[in-house]
Amino acid sequence: MIETENLAKSFGHKQVLTDINLNVQAGDIYGFLGLNGARKSTTMRLLLKMIQPTKGTIFLDGQNTDTLPAIFWNQVGYLIETPHAYPNFTVPENLTMYAQQRLIPAKEIAPRIKALAVQLLLTPYLDVKTKALSLGNNQKIGLAKALIHHPRILLLDEPTNGLDPESLVAVRRLLKQQAKQGTTILISSHLLGEMEAMVNRIGILTQGQLVRELSFDQFEQERHTQLAIDGVSKDSQLAAFLTEKGLRTTYQQQELVVSGVPQNDYGTLLHAIESQGFRPTSFKPLAENLEAFFLRQIGDDQHVVHD
Repeated sequence: MIETENLAKSFGHKQVLTDINLNVQAGDIYGFLGLNGARKSTTMRLLLKMIQPTKGTIFLDGQNTDTLPAIFWNQVGYLIETPHAYPNFTVPENLTMYAQQRLIPAKEIAPRIKALAVQLLLTPYLDVKTKALSLGNNQKIGLAKALIHHPRILLLDEPTNGLDPESLVAVRRLLKQQAKQGTTILISSHLLGEMEAMVNRIGILTQGQLVRELSFDQFEQERHTQLAIDGVSKDSQLAAFLTEKGLRTTYQQQELVVSGVPQNDYGTLLHAIESQGFRPTSFKPLAENLEAFFLRQIGDDQHVVHD
């Protein structure tokens, strides 16, 4: 549904994107991960033809974007960086104007606004001018604009900026519902915990290069696990025993954390520990979260955090 072949972009003599080969399938929620300056927004602007590539080809729904008719873009919704709204208009007035630009039939506009207001928790603010709304509620107006015309392709750049926990859950629920209905979603966010709860595919961009593309199942297979062992009175002796077996140990909040144990060997290791006279009261796996996995993939895992 969204594909690129050797997509590249230079500004003057500075190359900022190099041979990007995206592959986003219909119905995917594709998490586009990268540090600040990785050029996620630049990539999205290229996909939307806001800027022109230096090299490469973009396909949406199997069609080269260079030859797409103008009407095709009515199947695309987007929120790129900061959303814009008329400050002296209310929420429905802003959305009605945008819906008209999207050629939505007049009789459908009010019901669509009402439905999105419910889904995005905007109903209490329908009579409020947007200049009086919080950052999070203005962000939700941007999301409503991206969704009101029922797009088949959705590009969202940091759509969860400023959202409170309740709104994060509402947006996650809405996007998952859209994907189930066949909408293809490319989304970037720095809230990787939220991304982990939402996406089914992942792309990792660093320094203008797409270094990994993988499914969520692949992520679950590849992410590292550690073991946290607690309740051992002679934990220094246990640490020495484990080190002799070639395992790396650290301490986190008075728990002995062991790295390098394949998941299938947990039972064998526990038996070996108990055979040495150690009696742990807690023996639990710690799975690497998406943030830690991402940092490890780009070689910046000094501050890795595990759930």
